[in-house]
Amino acid sequence: MCVKISVGMPVYNEAENIARTIESILAQNYENFELIISDNYSTDGTIEICQHYERLDPRINLIRNSENIGAVGNAKQLVQRAIGEYFVWISGHDLWHPQFLSKSLEIFEGDRDVVLCYPRSIWIDRDEKDLGTIGRGIDTRGLDLMSRFQMVLWGMGYGCPIYGLIRSSALKQTTLGTKTIGPDNIFLNELSLLGTFAYIDEPLQYVRKLDDFGSWEHYIQKIFNQSLSEFSASELFWTMIYEYLKIVYKHVNNSHDRNILISSVVNCLLTKHQGILSVLTSSEVTKKTDDWSKINKLLNNIQQSGNIIDSIWQHYHFASSASSYNLIAIDGIFFQLYSTGIARVWKSLLEEWANTEFGNHLVVLDRVGTAPKIEGISYYQIPAYDYNNTDADRQMLQQVCNDLNVELFISTYYTTPLETPSVFMGYDMIPEVLGTDLNQPMWQEKRRGIEHASAYLTISEHTAKDLLELYPDIDPSTVTVSHCGVQPVFKTRSTESIDEFRHKYEITKPYFILIGSVLDGYKNGILFWQGFSQLDRSDEFDIICTGAAGLNADELKQYAPNSRILHLCLDDDELSMAYAGAIALVYPSKYEGFGLPIVEAMASGCPVITCPNASIPEVGGEAVIYVFDDDIDGMAEALCEVQKPQLRAALIVAGLEQAKQFSWSKMGDIVKNVLIAQTLTHLPLSEQNLIIFPDWSQDEEELGEEIANVCYNLAQSSEFDRPTLLIDTTNAKDIESVNVLISGIAMNLMMAVDLDITEHLEIALTGELSSIQWEALLPKLQSRIKLELEDVRSLESSGASLLIEIDLAASPALVSV
Repeated sequence: MCVKISVGMPVYNEAENIARTIESILAQNYENFELIISDNYSTDGTIEICQHYERLDPRINLIRNSENIGAVGNAKQLVQRAIGEYFVWISGHDLWHPQFLSKSLEIFEGDRDVVLCYPRSIWIDRDEKDLGTIGRGIDTRGLDLMSRFQMVLWGMGYGCPIYGLIRSSALKQTTLGTKTIGPDNIFLNELSLLGTFAYIDEPLQYVRKLDDFGSWEHYIQKIFNQSLSEFSASELFWTMIYEYLKIVYKHVNNSHDRNILISSVVNCLLTKHQGILSVLTSSEVTKKTDDWSKINKLLNNIQQSGNIIDSIWQHYHFASSASSYNLIAIDGIFFQLYSTGIARVWKSLLEEWANTEFGNHLVVLDRVGTAPKIEGISYYQIPAYDYNNTDADRQMLQQVCNDLNVELFISTYYTTPLETPSVFMGYDMIPEVLGTDLNQPMWQEKRRGIEHASAYLTISEHTAKDLLELYPDIDPSTVTVSHCGVQPVFKTRSTESIDEFRHKYEITKPYFILIGSVLDGYKNGILFWQGFSQLDRSDEFDIICTGAAGLNADELKQYAPNSRILHLCLDDDELSMAYAGAIALVYPSKYEGFGLPIVEAMASGCPVITCPNASIPEVGGEAVIYVFDDDIDGMAEALCEVQKPQLRAALIVAGLEQAKQFSWSKMGDIVKNVLIAQTLTHLPLSEQNLIIFPDWSQDEEELGEEIANVCYNLAQSSEFDRPTLLIDTTNAKDIESVNVLISGIAMNLMMAVDLDITEHLEIALTGELSSIQWEALLPKLQSRIKLELEDVRSLESSGASLLIEIDLAASPALVSV
């Protein structure tokens, strides 16, 4: 059964109250929920209390941060781990009425427009004494977008509604992790742009007022992990305004409506939060004049046409977030939709390209702020993707490509613009091979992406083979395989670190580890459970399942009645330790586009049992145990064989060696080269390619005669068979004049010596190329033809001075140009 509600509890030193909080959650009369507790490196016994309840209830999962990542980061992490259709935060010291979840869920099931449902909240003290109702409820059902935003903006006081039940599909479209004053209210205002709020006028939530409530110092420390004295009032106030500007620009396209909302934001913040400017002026940091100037500029012009708002936004956000010269746009759509293996692939690639020359020519199209922010990569925010409005999305992408002068487009998950050339990244052909309904919008978009592309990247040879079989019109020479890599965190571990991992999760027996779907689907987890049930001493083993949504412990117990089954959400570091300590990773998939867990396990020193399907043999090689995907007896035998010391040691050694074949650096280079090559497709390269570097500042007639001699001699030479002559135009001020000159040369050669040079060679102007394009082009050039009137500066900067030099321009002028 799929989890309906994810409850996220960020905690830090909550030992005094957390047991009561957890008890109030477990006392809910609605039971289909998961409780994820994320501890922010507590030091007061909070961990031990949480572990106690985790052992008692399989719905509870504890995340232990190895350092304090701040309140905002901790709250955001919970959303990323959640799998429920609905999500709700609860503090580690607050309480719920037993009907909190059930009554909230009733509202959602009766109204699809509702994105947030919250009840009347009651202040309580540390002894749980009633201190009165918190504020007044705001219900926006029946209101339009503009009215909803205004009501939440002006009517919201203490941000208690943030602890209401939220529709996850809306939550994923919001900007989480905002570090500014009033992040809760900014979040609620953004949520109001996505749907309506429903208020239940019943006391179903109890908020504990702690001793540090109302302390500015504590508040700033909690949000920023910095002290109050490090900030100026203007800096904090401008940051707050800027975050509101971001959410309005993200979700409101009509400029008139946008300007109305931003005017309201500024006026409201000045009215409601002017105390910030007085309370915080005690900061020792000098007022930042640029922050004050931005605030004053906005205030002085707020009653005007609204153009000033657009100019401020463009100047301080879009203009600074994307390079002025972008060659390649990457649509980060997958980060909006999922956080699975494909997200790992693209995050790893971006990390490889960050702070490189290639990275300077990339821009990530960031869907509503969901892409991972990597220093050295440029971002450009665009609207969220909607499978119900794909035509409009393609139009939007084309407009963005036009605005940013994008030459090439690649999507993390199948989107395309209308005209800009694109490269298709193929991860697998599972829907096509396994008979999924290809009329679903996602797979329709995949088909469009394939048909629109001019080149193709796949993450395995098998995926490339499937792609070519399913789309026989694709030229095989346009398909390039780039295997995935493995992060350095996946490595062999010391006995001490493995023991720490086992102690943390109270693992006392040898264990197998499974990744992904537990039973159903192409991941074929059922094969493990059926094979495991045949073991004579199955009770001597534990089983770790990770990345398996909707774990049904009762269903699995029929296969492992006496084994402890742990459903863990592990970060990469802990996952590597889990691999290192396991008997084996069991990965009985029927189809994989690559099989990343296999290489990660091998790199961690973990034997692997898998099936010889699709791309898996490319990854596992001869370093794994193969079992046919329907062979229950074979699986049972493999589970026994992998425990034999001699075989196990051989598998570990072979796996470590096999894993060395895969690296993100290697994949990054392959993908980079394909993308750069596609930006050069306007050049008609052949088997023989030569280049000249004319100095366009010289006399046109003299220069034309020299180029004419090159063309004549090249066309007449027996050493060349229809070569391509590239003409550098880096410093040409007027490309149209260059085209006229070359056309004149061709015409004059025809008339003077009856030579049609188009029958003997291809001529192409290079245009202005970046250094990475020159780097990709030079290996394809055989020679440089020396000119007397040569642009030495362009020659040196391009790197072409290292090419073999030939002289084909020395003949007397054949024609007058």
